Amino acid sequence: MTAFGRENITCGGVSAGFGWGTGFKTDKDREFQATFLSLGIESAKDEEYFLERLSYLPEPTQKMFMKGERIFSDFDTAYENIKNRPLYDEGHYVVFKPIEFLEEDEVPDSVVFTLNTMELSAVLQLNGSFRAESAHIMTPQASACQAIGAFTFEQKDSENPVPVLSPLDFAARAHMRRLIPDEYMNLSMPWNLFLRLDELSKNSVFQTHFWEDFGNK
Repeated sequence: MTAFGRENITCGGVSAGFGWGTGFKTDKDREFQATFLSLGIESAKDEEYFLERLSYLPEPTQKMFMKGERIFSDFDTAYENIKNRPLYDEGHYVVFKPIEFLEEDEVPDSVVFTLNTMELSAVLQLNGSFRAESAHIMTPQASACQAIGAFTFEQKDSENPVPVLSPLDFAARAHMRRLIPDEYMNLSMPWNLFLRLDELSKNSVFQTHFWEDFGNK
């Protein structure tokens, strides 16, 4: 089990991801982030400001920001994506705990699975088993913490919630690979969707020879 406190977070992306505001004090902060998430100095609207901000960062970080994370193809797309992300501003702590440690009256906001490719295939098939449409998963162009946080929180309020696949950002994967191997992904979902899939799983692909042949290797 682990926990994060609002007062101890120094990363704006984590603040937004865990539901503690936008993570930006000014629009210039948002512009700086959009520059980093696109092409770095190549896409900077205000090169002088961008370079001045970089001068306060450690040298390895400066190099990374100069090149840009290149999640987005241009500044404008990055800026609009950041501006339109789901935002929450409530609570002071986020607690992660194994589901078997939940208290009897405790209702979590969401469930996060860490799955290999075969496990992921099975859960995605289960998630699609009650849907008539084909598109039923979200892959947000955002940081790992925002994917398992704000984007998954948003699904809780949806009439047709879908799971969220992450992380797609290589910066997060680089930090996580000591704990989560490269061949694993996260799949997060609101509690109400988890309960539905849990019930569906009792008469599903998990009772077939396909799962016996592939899922237990």
